[in-house]
Amino acid sequence: MAYTQKDILDYLESYDQETYHFFIDFEHPYFYTAGSRITLFADKERWAIVFEKSGYSTGSDCGQIEFTYFGNCLSNLETSDPEDHSTSNMKVVIVISDEDLRAIEEDYLLVDRNISAIKVRDTILPFDVKDQIKTYNLIRYLETKKPALFKATDSELRECLPSDLPKLMQIDKWNHQPYSKHINITSPSTYVIEETGTRPSENETYKLIADILVTKDTAKWKPTLPPNNDWRNWPRAGTM
Repeated sequence: MAYTQKDILDYLESYDQETYHFFIDFEHPYFYTAGSRITLFADKERWAIVFEKSGYSTGSDCGQIEFTYFGNCLSNLETSDPEDHSTSNMKVVIVISDEDLRAIEEDYLLVDRNISAIKVRDTILPFDVKDQIKTYNLIRYLETKKPALFKATDSELRECLPSDLPKLMQIDKWNHQPYSKHINITSPSTYVIEETGTRPSENETYKLIADILVTKDTAKWKPTLPPNNDWRNWPRAGTM
């Protein structure tokens, strides 16, 4: 084999693959999560994991799908700014523009009760919400009604992957535990690497995923832990 289960888990526990390297995060302070999904790709020599979450970005004031890429065959990680040579394993697709969201609000983050439709991608999506709700909760509501509009297309998933890399499976429900690894500068000349949360190598979900990628046997997806990736289990999402 060109890679092992340990290779994948070691990669998931790294922090320096790109200039800006991110792990799966359900409680980002600038993102109200709605839906989420993991897609696995692999052949004998290459593997990739694509995590996606849809929701409302407070930083961009729009509805987005945010992707986090992991793998040994990633490309197209450069930023779109020709003056900026940094790389990142995160990409974004806008599904509801900031202009369309502002058009349905009567006040900041409050949906106008008189509005009954909004454009999602290229679809005018009607909704019937009698009580006044927040913009991010409207996106969560719409995602439950029309989840396909808030899921990535195959081409979007493959933006940073080889076009011929086989897709193995997609996972809609799983047990996630937070994890981060970062540099803490302790002086002008010294630093320490700090970890918080549960390492992927100690997490059932990511051990199963690594095994599936190596063996290509999707029947190995037999988790014993209850899924918790529903946004309701991560109440700090979108809040500082």
